[in-house]
Amino acid sequence: MLLNLTDRSSVALRGNPQIADEFGSFRAIHYLGSKLRMLEFIKGVADKEDPSKGAIIDLFSGAGSVSHYFSNSRRVISVDIQEYSKVICKALLNPCTDKEILKYGDRMRLSSIKPKIEKAIYPLIEYEKNIIELGEKGDLEPLCNFLEYCSLYGFIDGLSQNSKYPLKVALNNSMELINELDSNIPLATLYFGGVYYSFEQSAHIDVILNEINNAPLKYQNILMAALLSTASDIVNTVGKQFAQPIRPRKKNGDPKPKLIQQLSKDRTLCVFNKFQEWLEKYTNQKQFVTGHEVHCIDYRNILDNIPNDVNIVYADPPYTRDHYSRFYHGLETLCLQDYPKISETTIGGSLRLSRGLYRLERHQSPFCIKSLAPKAFNDLFEKVAGSGKTLMLSYSPYDKDAKAHPRVMELEQLMLLANKYFNYVKTHSPGVFIHSKLNHSEKHLKASNNSEIILVCRN
Repeated sequence: MLLNLTDRSSVALRGNPQIADEFGSFRAIHYLGSKLRMLEFIKGVADKEDPSKGAIIDLFSGAGSVSHYFSNSRRVISVDIQEYSKVICKALLNPCTDKEILKYGDRMRLSSIKPKIEKAIYPLIEYEKNIIELGEKGDLEPLCNFLEYCSLYGFIDGLSQNSKYPLKVALNNSMELINELDSNIPLATLYFGGVYYSFEQSAHIDVILNEINNAPLKYQNILMAALLSTASDIVNTVGKQFAQPIRPRKKNGDPKPKLIQQLSKDRTLCVFNKFQEWLEKYTNQKQFVTGHEVHCIDYRNILDNIPNDVNIVYADPPYTRDHYSRFYHGLETLCLQDYPKISETTIGGSLRLSRGLYRLERHQSPFCIKSLAPKAFNDLFEKVAGSGKTLMLSYSPYDKDAKAHPRVMELEQLMLLANKYFNYVKTHSPGVFIHSKLNHSEKHLKASNNSEIILVCRN
């Protein structure tokens, strides 16, 4: 990993600098704790602390909304440990404006591999359509069994033994046809078919993945970003994330009466249409500042090599026990295409795949682990203070008397720790701000009216 440590005397602007002030936000994926609604507030604090508009590091960049918002007024260094974040941020900070890439929308639809993959998955595509028709007539039991045991990965791994006979036949027939393909097992179908997407949708995602891998290198990143946004938009879960597939049954084991409505909402969406929409959105992005960098590394690595032109480090680490990788492992697998082993769990004395089909080696943030968080924050404060830069730390307070997820570090603890390294520690608040919870409204945990602050730390 190479970082440019030379001085950059100024931010290079293309065209009219005033355009940067009109630069809007961009939602690439449905993201937990998204900062979309407080971007102006974050930028206002940064501009007050650093009117010269020097470079800024977005330390846990996630879906890239903060990096993107800053990118037309400052040079941005986007940093995240997850590959999907790197792909999205590269597409936003260094956009491809070559309109030739738009032809890939039709190229995906007309791909020579499309009929081959569709033929291999045909038994499962037809079985899924048939049981949905049964469900529409009131027979939901086959559909429940399908959603619980349709995983092709689980079938291969021998952990889908409770699937009913017709489903086993469809799984076996598709597996035999897949083995006849002159390519690897279609990745999206193997891991997500039937579970997060319809089998037809997963087959089409695999078609797009194949075309991306065969595209010129200069196009591959933006094509992948468009696919990630598509995958996030059409995923068939509550909240558009990959933490948990839809539960088809009520607690008493009966099928949920609105199951068909839950499935039809997303599983009828056309992958190719949605991909074309996102490809156009990404290619319409413009940048007026040059020199942006995107890194997929641990936060400590970048803090040991901060470029001289950086004035602010913006950090938005996770604060609860919820590991963000649990919500986006599907996007990570699409990016890495590494055919990961899925984690298993023991329930009722029997070994099963994790319900969310989590990657076994997915990243576990130290900021989400109570025993590791103090050291993680200490390293953050110590390294930024040692560099002489200003730290802007986002924090979400919570009501201890409500059912909100507790923070692994309280605000008071953070401020005490920050005061060990910084002479100036002050909080800024935008007022009322409620985060997206990515779940049913009746399950929303109570949120504080002062649900986001920025802790400014400098010497």
